[in-house]
Amino acid sequence: MTLAPLLGASLAIQLHVASTLGALVLGTIVLMRRKGTGQHKLLGWGFILLMLLASGSSLFIREIFPGSFSPIHILSITTPIGITAAVYAARRGNIYWHRRAMLLTYWSGLVLAGVFTLLPGRILGRVLFGG
Repeated sequence: MTLAPLLGASLAIQLHVASTLGALVLGTIVLMRRKGTGQHKLLGWGFILLMLLASGSSLFIREIFPGSFSPIHILSITTPIGITAAVYAARRGNIYWHRRAMLLTYWSGLVLAGVFTLLPGRILGRVLFGG
């Protein structure tokens, strides 16, 4: 394991990795803790801000198809939409849809997308597995 590929990456990639790792930690804590408390709301807003930062920074990462967007950039659009829907649902008292939207955001925007970052040749794959 070496951080050299990440340290040599662009600022957008470094910001993206930092925000997604932070969102992964906060999101996991939020999912494991009691819901509806002040702590849940505070950590939830932290998760949202980190996810929006990750989504925004991803627009400046174009390494799969150099110079243009790739299919993974669909998450750059759907993540803010899902978060907006989740916040709207919570404010309307619809906790069922809030929960569904946040879980979908967590699993698609962090876990599923995270798996793709481990593919050979990708920066995090090189960080963890060398090469």
